[in-house]
Amino acid sequence: MAAVWASFCFLLSLAALSPHRAHGSTWDSLFGRKHGAAAAPTVGICASSVVVYGYPCQEFDVTTQDGYILSVQRIPEGRGKGSGGGSGGGIKKPPVLIQHGVLVDGVTWLLNSPDRNLPLILADDGFDVWIANTRGTRFSRRHTSMDPGDPKFWNWSWDELAAFDLPAVFDFVYGKAGQKINYVGHSMGTLFVLASLSDGKLVDQMKSAALLSPIAYLSHMNTALGVAAAKAFVGEITTLFGLAEFNPKGDPAAEFLKALCAYPGVYCYDLLQAVTGKNCCLNSSTIDLFLENEPQSTSTKNMVHLAQTVRDGKLAKYNYGRPDLNLMHYGGFNPPVYNLSNIPHDLPLFLSYGGQDALSDLRDVARLLDSLKLHDVGKLTVQYIENYAHADFIMGLNAKDIVYNQETLAAQHVVGGSQGWEESTDLNSWASGEKFKVGDQLVFKYTSGLHSVVELPNESAYKSCNTGNALDSKSSGNDVVKLTKAGTRYFACGTLGHCGQGMKMKITTVAGNAPSSPSSPSSSAAAPSSSSSSSSSSSSSFLHSVTSLFGIAALSVPLLLSMF
Repeated sequence: MAAVWASFCFLLSLAALSPHRAHGSTWDSLFGRKHGAAAAPTVGICASSVVVYGYPCQEFDVTTQDGYILSVQRIPEGRGKGSGGGSGGGIKKPPVLIQHGVLVDGVTWLLNSPDRNLPLILADDGFDVWIANTRGTRFSRRHTSMDPGDPKFWNWSWDELAAFDLPAVFDFVYGKAGQKINYVGHSMGTLFVLASLSDGKLVDQMKSAALLSPIAYLSHMNTALGVAAAKAFVGEITTLFGLAEFNPKGDPAAEFLKALCAYPGVYCYDLLQAVTGKNCCLNSSTIDLFLENEPQSTSTKNMVHLAQTVRDGKLAKYNYGRPDLNLMHYGGFNPPVYNLSNIPHDLPLFLSYGGQDALSDLRDVARLLDSLKLHDVGKLTVQYIENYAHADFIMGLNAKDIVYNQETLAAQHVVGGSQGWEESTDLNSWASGEKFKVGDQLVFKYTSGLHSVVELPNESAYKSCNTGNALDSKSSGNDVVKLTKAGTRYFACGTLGHCGQGMKMKITTVAGNAPSSPSSPSSSAAAPSSSSSSSSSSSSSFLHSVTSLFGIAALSVPLLLSMF
């Protein structure tokens, strides 16, 4: 029975994100009595967490192949920049899909202020932002034929998230955005995207992937609770809980965790640190806001599958615990292993992990990097932040500077906006409304043969439209210019007479933000010595954005293994 207690301690502590004593008001707010299924939410994520800050936001429903109806949010523009920037007749913005981990939903990306949370930062920097919510969370508790009260509704694990949820959301976003998608995942959001890619899914629709606190392997997870769970017989959990909902706020979970906190050797003063490692940079007000929204339900089967990943030390499909059941589901006595070497070697990848992360341990990250050793040079970028733990990547006060902002998020600026590089565009008015940072890119879109782009050497040449001593000239119709240093630059159309008609502009580039405090965690891009990764300067614009971004890197967290 001790093994069962240990297993529950691990699973339930995944939901216990509070850095306070697990008693009193904090306990009640996290594990308050909730009878029955969660009430249907009356206010969606857009209304509660996006529109209130002045950003446009759209709510969508996406139905998976196996019938689950998922809630997805879209933030198509930054604040004060209009609406609908991802579609219509104008220039389409690069789409990015942001995926949370287990026991939380998309709200966790939006807990900090607008200038400190990743989705709104990305929207302000020119991305078409999409936020996913996996099945079972409060806004995705619907199905075409089943109800959450039906145990069959909960018959899934992260295998199904890889096989059905992600592909359905990718199909939907790709259909709306009309171009390949950049992906940002945190914790379990990294696990099932790697599984999906290794099975050949998403590859034709994905432009790049940024993986924060990757947990493909968990055998070195160095928390006392995790080690205890790894030694436990996880099959007993299903027997006790049933193949149904795992609700961290329900009576069974609350009672089990309270009992476990009195169990010899279990230290519940700081459950967050006990499970995720010592987070350096969390804010108490953000934690309070988290407790108002999270944790969320998942399936018991999913929790068991995560525990199997810890115990078995491999990335494999769900183990039914009996050879005959595995044979029935998989055609073999053992569940198939996900082969990460199947991931396309030319897909731009960014991995960011922390030295204090008890879930994404350095040795497990090194093993993941070894699995990716055949990846193309220049397509795999790694960032190591010595003082960061699991929750810091998405809720840390300085994540904007340390993670999201090495040079700030490098953005693409489509010159002239929806009108493009044309004679009819008021180019200097457009430029005055943009903020250009070192690392950003200018994209000139125009009809090749009709226009061109020349860079002029100084203000005098700009005013007189003297293109004879141009620093550079481009004429492809889809030209990209990287802003490599601070200062003013001058551009004009090289076609005779067009500059004089106003087809010119000047821009001023400012330096990107550096870490704001000497005490901020290190943001060196060091990887384990066994890593074959390297810094990429030619990845997709988002990886650039994320490469600049986290030294690169971008995407959930329950303050805990929600952070899985």
